[in-house]
Amino acid sequence: MARINRCWILVLAATAALLISGCTMPSFSPVAATTTVASGAGSRLVIYAPATPSSIPVIIAARHMENAEITIFTNHSQAHTLFLRGDVTILVTGLSVGVEFFRDGVPVHIINSYVSGLTYLVTYGRKVDSFAEVRGQEIYIPFEGSPIEETTQFFIEQEGLTWKRDIKPVYSSFLSSVELLKQGRAANVALPEPYVSLVEKQDQVFVSLSYKQEWDALTGSAGGYPQVATFVKKDWAAAHPDLIAQVNDELANALQMIEQDPAAAVERTQAELGFPPEVLLSSLQRTDLSFSDSDKMAQEIRRYYQIIGRPLDETFDPFFYHNHR
Repeated sequence: MARINRCWILVLAATAALLISGCTMPSFSPVAATTTVASGAGSRLVIYAPATPSSIPVIIAARHMENAEITIFTNHSQAHTLFLRGDVTILVTGLSVGVEFFRDGVPVHIINSYVSGLTYLVTYGRKVDSFAEVRGQEIYIPFEGSPIEETTQFFIEQEGLTWKRDIKPVYSSFLSSVELLKQGRAANVALPEPYVSLVEKQDQVFVSLSYKQEWDALTGSAGGYPQVATFVKKDWAAAHPDLIAQVNDELANALQMIEQDPAAAVERTQAELGFPPEVLLSSLQRTDLSFSDSDKMAQEIRRYYQIIGRPLDETFDPFFYHNHR
């Protein structure tokens, strides 16, 4: 069975407590620690997943896999670097991150996509009903080229505004942005869960726009858009098709379990994620989970990029892992 890398549980828990209490958050940049891998005859799996509700099904799935070691990370750039240099077998992160890896020549496969709603525009001092209402202001987003920037730019342009002219992005980590939001020094912050649930009860803080609802209204969709995905290296995938099939099966099973009993899912994973259970349950209820792989996944992702005006041409065919079981 899987072992969970717990070296940052206390840090995450302390962060959550400070957010709730209103105290100033410390800065930190976690580094994945070496952990003992559970015994078994299978290949070693080193899984990195972000400190968000999207990792709840990943944690549950990993517990059903031999030789699996999962680390919950908060430092995205470091996790991506570890994956690129081969220290991480399976990386769970934003869809656009994997797309940019592939554009840069990294031999990476996407093996599944399973989150279709996670992000919200959170505002200070007033609730807004459109991006046009924040024209001439700044929006805080995590980093340039992030999945959040990709869709924020699309929404803004759909309202007839110009990205970086009418609305200026400010690149700031989620933790820093949350602190600035609480202080009233950031008026508009694009946040994923669980940060939305952590700050929603703060004075003068409003959960204004759901990115999933914005997407569905603009595109005529009903299920949001692909946001979080699972990536592996091409050579590893070629050598381990059965393991990929198992990862996808266990993840799909975990999503079913979460749908049937979200409270039990939170109870089983709260220690690893480090946030209070009531916050995780609230954030899980705001997170839309929808599993897809193989041909269906490729169709959904191609449609998403076609709609936002960045279509993926035939050179992206090898990006998609097709499970032909």
